[in-house]
Amino acid sequence: MRWRHKWKPELAADGEAFCVIELEPVDGAVKLTINHTVARKDSKLIEAVGGGWPRILSNLKSLLETGQIILKPKP
Repeated sequence: MRWRHKWKPELAADGEAFCVIELEPVDGAVKLTINHTVARKDSKLIEAVGGGWPRILSNLKSLLETGQIILKPKP
């Protein structure tokens, strides 16, 4: 995926973001790898989304295993 953040000027300044999501079989399970990058070094956007991916993936895992999410959205 490729996009440019437009809502916060300090994040929009980082330019286009690239996100590659890979799924691969590993010993009867599925390994998920997410690589999220921008061309700018010390990106504020990457810092912001870096905290979001673990929350999203944790909730997805909980939803798939139990039918419920654990971490509620931040206000």
